[in-house]
Amino acid sequence: MEKKEIRKEMITKRIALTRGQYWALNDDFFEEFKKFGWEDFGCVHLFLPITERKEVDTYQILAYFKEALPYLKIVVNKTDIEKKQIIPIVFDHEHTVLIKNKYQIPEPLYGKQCNLDEIEVVLIPLLAFDLSGNRVGYGAGYYDKFLANCKSSSLKIGLSLFAPIQKIDDVNSFDVKLTHCITPEKTYIF
Repeated sequence: MEKKEIRKEMITKRIALTRGQYWALNDDFFEEFKKFGWEDFGCVHLFLPITERKEVDTYQILAYFKEALPYLKIVVNKTDIEKKQIIPIVFDHEHTVLIKNKYQIPEPLYGKQCNLDEIEVVLIPLLAFDLSGNRVGYGAGYYDKFLANCKSSSLKIGLSLFAPIQKIDDVNSFDVKLTHCITPEKTYIF
């Protein structure tokens, strides 16, 4: 299938989730997420969820990192919509003020920008991913641009409430592949 068709199908699939199904998938996802070796890292870039689109609840991840790994530097997105660019901002559990931008993405009102060379892991939102580590997002290219500027050794971990599809047919040369994808059932390594 091609990205446009996958996008439409997966948005419909997400919207069809009942509240109970959504939270059950998030609970299973979070149990799988905690199995990853997070203590091995010093700086993780995390997206904050668009709850209206039933993205993975990454607020659970924020709470987990605060409690279990208080030394971990967490970086979140601030979006420069005009430049179609993600700006990595250091998240402070006590002082970061979040607001929603015009796309309903929670982001820091202000904060210190993080150097891309510090980021060891980027947690990535997606609508779908395939068995080769290709992903389908919303189509604006923000993450492909951002990931292309991160250091090559950074892990690129997709977060998905659903299992992979077989194949994304229209992968482009500028699409950045995932190194991993965490789902409620298992973690895929590419």
